[in-house]
Amino acid sequence: MARFNRTYSIIGLLVLWQVLALAINNPLFLPPLSEVLVTTWEHLKSGELLNDIAISTFRCVSGFALACIIGVPLGILMGWSARWDDFWAFIISFSNPIPKLGLIPLFILWLGIGEASKVGIIAAGALFPILINTYSGVRGVGKFWLWRAATVGANQLEILQRVILPAALPNILAGARLGMAVSWILVLGAEMVAAQMGLGFRILYGQQTFDTRLVFSGLLTIAIIGFAFDRGILGLSSVMCRWHFREADEFGTT
Repeated sequence: MARFNRTYSIIGLLVLWQVLALAINNPLFLPPLSEVLVTTWEHLKSGELLNDIAISTFRCVSGFALACIIGVPLGILMGWSARWDDFWAFIISFSNPIPKLGLIPLFILWLGIGEASKVGIIAAGALFPILINTYSGVRGVGKFWLWRAATVGANQLEILQRVILPAALPNILAGARLGMAVSWILVLGAEMVAAQMGLGFRILYGQQTFDTRLVFSGLLTIAIIGFAFDRGILGLSSVMCRWHFREADEFGTT
């Protein structure tokens, strides 16, 4: 019953999609969910969909991993050191609002039309939510806990390892969830501009051939994969930050 309570909204949305599509009766505008599923199954049997999923997932995960490698340490340093914060704060604030999809032509000029430009643009977009959430987590650690650790003789490195990082971990993983979502958005845009394979290319091909079912099939596939990655990070968070989720459950409502 509890699982149904969490999924009934998605089920309702899918049912509404099917009903509206049948009522409109215009497959070019809104194909029924049943036809989209048939199209998805056909491409799955042919192997094209699995190939597109593998390519897009590789690009997405590579860019996301690069963003984590850069964003988490930099966010920790900015939150921990005033000098790092003073140097990077205005750069981050200035560059964050720049539309990352608008950087695709630049990355193609700099890195070519191969994998490097696609991974680079994904990393550039996913970097900011990861970095900013990490920074906020480090800065949000209570002064009382820092003072208490210092009074028992902990040095700066021990305070960072045993107090700040555990306390900031929920924010870091929340940033990872946001960064993963941004990664899937940008992989779609990057593959639409310069790619011959991938889910983004497949969606663009459907638009060019007026095959709306193929477009919706690609979007639905991305939604499912992105949902799986999001649930995976959330599950990791519940294991690594049990104290955080336990406190949320205690103060939450049923």
